[in-house]
Amino acid sequence: MLEYWIADRKQRKLEVYRHEGGLLKLAVSLYADDQLTSPVLPGFRVTVSQFF
Repeated sequence: MLEYWIADRKQRKLEVYRHEGGLLKLAVSLYADDQLTSPVLPGFRVTVSQFF
């Protein structure tokens, strides 16, 4: 996997982890009003609140 998304329903938060040098590192924490994009999914864009 190149990227992992972890959703926290209580905090309405999405954490995006990406592989860097063989390790998973937190790339960004996004909240309900933020837009999620991904280099793994070109052209993909969604508001985080749509996950909850």
